[in-house]
Amino acid sequence: MQVKTEDFWIFLAYKDPLFCVIIFFMINKDEFYMQKALELARLGAGHTSPNPMVGCVIVKNNRIISDGWHKKAGMPHAEAEALAKAGKKAKGAVLYVNLEPCCHTNKRTPPCTTAIINSGIKKVVAAMVDPNPGVNSGGFGVLESAGIKTVRGVLEKEARYLNRFFVKNMEKRLPYIIMKAAISLDGKMALSDGTSQWITGPEARESGQILRLECDAIAAGIGTILKDNPYLDCRMDKTRKIKKIIFDRQGRILPAANIFKNSAPGDIYIFTSAMPEAKMRKFVRSGVNIINRWKNLSSAAGMLYGYGINSVLVEGGGVLHTSFLREKLYDEARLYVAPVFIGSEGLPVAGRLGLKKLADAVNIKNHDIIRVGEDMLIKGEISYVQRHSL
Repeated sequence: MQVKTEDFWIFLAYKDPLFCVIIFFMINKDEFYMQKALELARLGAGHTSPNPMVGCVIVKNNRIISDGWHKKAGMPHAEAEALAKAGKKAKGAVLYVNLEPCCHTNKRTPPCTTAIINSGIKKVVAAMVDPNPGVNSGGFGVLESAGIKTVRGVLEKEARYLNRFFVKNMEKRLPYIIMKAAISLDGKMALSDGTSQWITGPEARESGQILRLECDAIAAGIGTILKDNPYLDCRMDKTRKIKKIIFDRQGRILPAANIFKNSAPGDIYIFTSAMPEAKMRKFVRSGVNIINRWKNLSSAAGMLYGYGINSVLVEGGGVLHTSFLREKLYDEARLYVAPVFIGSEGLPVAGRLGLKKLADAVNIKNHDIIRVGEDMLIKGEISYVQRHSL
């Protein structure tokens, strides 16, 4: 029988409450409460863009008296929600939040620093500095000027990973781009005729739907659209209107394609260069975004950020994955690997990358390998820097 860690501590507390109190004071309390804030922040996944995911807990006398999390862009920030719940009890308490409190007023929400100061909070512990140039340590400065003690850097690595989309948006003014593919053990996405349903099992496909839920947009090449005729929807949450990006230089897409169903025309972006004029005008009149003045995928990425798309999930096919890899645009990989071999009859996940030596191979670092049903998920950061072992 496997005993859960939390059950073990409950057992100890029941047998010897004093021992449990001693253990509590031995652990890092700031990390304990920050972990709670991070757990709350994750509840906003897929709903806060273009804002970051933020959670907040308020602690007094070593007890959480209130909490909150940012649920959706335009709704109250995590700190504001937690402070409203705490009311007068917040005076003299410590506020934990995974991102530096904002100090600027935007169109929808007031600065959190003002609410914190007015509440009587005595100390603010944050995981990381806000990379937004409009904040970027300014929030800490405002709080400290008001006599509130601040601590920063608690579980910073975890906090930066949670909001990695937002961090890249603020630091590079580009969308965070994820490579997603279902492949065989020998790296094939489909048979030579394009047949790919289904290489992986239902658990892997469900995992992929969760990933769709977290991103602003899904991108695919015209080959995938013509062969599979996908909807590119998020089946797990029909209210989540994901933007759809199609790369179609020759303008071969059909007006009856499934991607146009269940979507507002304004949520569809087609990158082309040789679409017939009459066809283009028809799409434009319907409200579809047709982009025909772009040089390469790098310029397309910058344009997408300008359109307010902060994260992109690229689902193929192999030609598009190859182009993104060649232009070094991917930030992260999510590869679902089925325990099968397809052989030379299959289409590879990537084609020629122009490598001159093995050390130049694109690699995945800081990766995890997770079993998903009968398949494996390899997830990690895509790196274009040479590996020392090669």
